[in-house]
Amino acid sequence: MTEQVHKLGEVLRTAREAKGVDLTKVERDTKIRERYLSALERGEYRELPGAVYTKGFLRNYGAYLGLDPEYLIDLYRLETVLGPSERAGAPTPPRPIAVRRSRNLVVSPGAVAGTILTLVVAGLIVWIGYEFFNFARTPELRVVAPAGDVAAHIGDTITIRGVTAPNATITVEGLRENPSVVADASGNFEVSVNLVPGSNVIELTAMDPVTERSSAAVVRTVQVVREVASSPTPSVVALTLTQPAADAIVIGAVPVAGTGAPGTALALTAALVTAPTPTFAVADPAGTPVPIAPTPPTAPPPATLGVDTAGAFTGSLAVPPGVWDVSVAAAGGEPVTRRVTVDPGAGLAGSLRLEGGPSYLEIDQDGVPLASVSGSIADDGESVAISASRELRIRAGNAGAIRLTINGITIGAMGGGGSVVEWRITRTGS
Repeated sequence: MTEQVHKLGEVLRTAREAKGVDLTKVERDTKIRERYLSALERGEYRELPGAVYTKGFLRNYGAYLGLDPEYLIDLYRLETVLGPSERAGAPTPPRPIAVRRSRNLVVSPGAVAGTILTLVVAGLIVWIGYEFFNFARTPELRVVAPAGDVAAHIGDTITIRGVTAPNATITVEGLRENPSVVADASGNFEVSVNLVPGSNVIELTAMDPVTERSSAAVVRTVQVVREVASSPTPSVVALTLTQPAADAIVIGAVPVAGTGAPGTALALTAALVTAPTPTFAVADPAGTPVPIAPTPPTAPPPATLGVDTAGAFTGSLAVPPGVWDVSVAAAGGEPVTRRVTVDPGAGLAGSLRLEGGPSYLEIDQDGVPLASVSGSIADDGESVAISASRELRIRAGNAGAIRLTINGITIGAMGGGGSVVEWRITRTGS
């Protein structure tokens, strides 16, 4: 006993109608244009962009409707290889949707050559784009210590630390002795330079060995002062803080200012008191809340502040959202502490980072797809900045590789390795 081949369009349309959705909703949910969905259901394959894209549409549409994508692709192959008259009368044994079957596929030399040519051209375009991006970019150079100009430095050397392109060469200019150093494989570097009394203007640049391009210069000015002779005078100069105010609420870096003994060096530190409360909620596409396990934020490394000859000091300390005790102390002295609350600010802002493998990504920010990222595959180690006023929609094809930080709160993996997960993150509270 035989039966006619299933029509691909009839299978799709029947499953969609059973699901109770129209083509407009399918377009919103799958991001496949309605005219392509309609062409698939009508069997008008000439209106589709090509076999490679059509198979991708069938995989996404089939997964959305709960159908076996490979079965749909088999129907598509049959209907595109066979003519209309052959399709109408060609018998085929019945086949369950959820079960893969072996098949004898006759592929013409022309089809093989076309497929190979398409893959070669696509690979060439990707490679050219990757090489152009790498060779056109200017390497980043970020100095993290000292965080800014140093008004009063005691000593004839200072160590500069920062981050740049992996294995880049960092060159120092502006001093009597201008050393250079090579960053490690992660881009971290450290270089010690000799100083002279008075003003030292230190200019650093980094050259990326891959692109052979140099970064923009980063300048730090260090004022070297003579070490204050031991006397009872500094001990009677009280260390005071004018900023931050006690129980201040701050958005961004915490400003620090005050007075102390001229010429002294102060240590600026922060200790976490209370981890931040999430200002957002996470749910799946059906609206079911998704529990999250935030990682407590880490305190930044201590910073050094110098008290100028007038006895004043200023600076800032970047800390994640939460409640912190910010302290300033001279060597051997009692610290002066202010408790501050660091607020993440309005909206949703953070980053998405991949760890352990690549992943297909869809990212909507307030309903708008993130250009050049949404609908593409991000590589292992890649980081993407994300922000929205009200809602973020994130769909990952490899949820186990996704790490999110939203409003300063770091969230664990979205799901298991290789699993497809979609989250909707909405702002809560004021």
